[in-house]
Amino acid sequence: MRKIIESTLLSLDGVIGDRSTIEKLMRKSSVTPATATAHRIDVTRRSFSLAALAGTLLSGMPALAKAPRVGAQAAGVYRLKVGAFEVTVLNDGLVPFDINLFAGDRAGATKLLEGAFLPKGPILTASVNEWLINTSDKLVLVDTGASNTFGPTLGSLSKSLGAAQVNPAAVDSVILTHMHPDHAGGLLTPDKKIMFPNATIHVNEAELAFWSSAEIYGKAPADFKPLFDIARTAIKPYIAAGRVATYKDGTTLLPGISALAAPGHTMGHTMIRLSSQGNDLLLWGDIVHSAALQFPEPERSIAFDTDQAMAIASRKKVFDMAAADKLMIAGAHLPFPGLGHVAKASTGYAYVPLQWGTDL
Repeated sequence: MRKIIESTLLSLDGVIGDRSTIEKLMRKSSVTPATATAHRIDVTRRSFSLAALAGTLLSGMPALAKAPRVGAQAAGVYRLKVGAFEVTVLNDGLVPFDINLFAGDRAGATKLLEGAFLPKGPILTASVNEWLINTSDKLVLVDTGASNTFGPTLGSLSKSLGAAQVNPAAVDSVILTHMHPDHAGGLLTPDKKIMFPNATIHVNEAELAFWSSAEIYGKAPADFKPLFDIARTAIKPYIAAGRVATYKDGTTLLPGISALAAPGHTMGHTMIRLSSQGNDLLLWGDIVHSAALQFPEPERSIAFDTDQAMAIASRKKVFDMAAADKLMIAGAHLPFPGLGHVAKASTGYAYVPLQWGTDL
């Protein structure tokens, strides 16, 4: 059947010809323009009939095989250069937030979300991003995602590391911005084994003290106690192995990698600043949980903030610094890959995402 159709279509192609061929034939024969036009019209009509026949025959044949649907998003991996450093943004998935966890009026929040072309709630989602820094000498991971501690939409860090062709055993240092489950839970595999067997874990001194305190745990509301349990479980085997080091505000963790305190979200919440060859990138952790809500209205705190007033003050201070210094920032909960700049707006601030590029 297919051979018959192909033969028909080849014949059709030969019948139609092109305009120059027809004109040459006219000059060499007694055919007049009028009869040639009539002949061409007749050919065209016959060609349409043949094409229609071919289409009918083809429609009766089995469809050619198509590629199967993948049904899943590709691993979240994005690279950029910061001076001599190669930084790879890794995605752990999405974390859902109830809009009512954010302070401020609901009507105003709905308007901001609509203006950003986002669902009005009640459930919002935010990326959970981590950063792998290759200094040429060391592999340094900042934050670890959630593993299986925080719901089924998270836990993709191992997949992202695989896509980036990085073995967790090759990581030399892990720096935690803070110890919430979506940042520290990934220290362990889903079966509670050490994920980074050769890494030293760096955590803010006040942060570790807070989550380790029996007194604070005893006073914590019942809903928050699981956060303590996850943090303690995640860090415990590394402490036992002697692979935990604490740092303070201003500490240089490695050449070109320094700690900047931004407390409020947690008491030891810390940003990590990368500086190399005159280039800088501020990994600001959880300064923002919703770009649509908190850039235009920085006063919108979230219920997970340990000290909401302090978190708001830190956010405004960091926004001012990033805008004034034209400093590139990276956010754990900004839409993947979560890189960009902060600009002052007529009211509040605006997030300007980094333009995607192919060159490093």
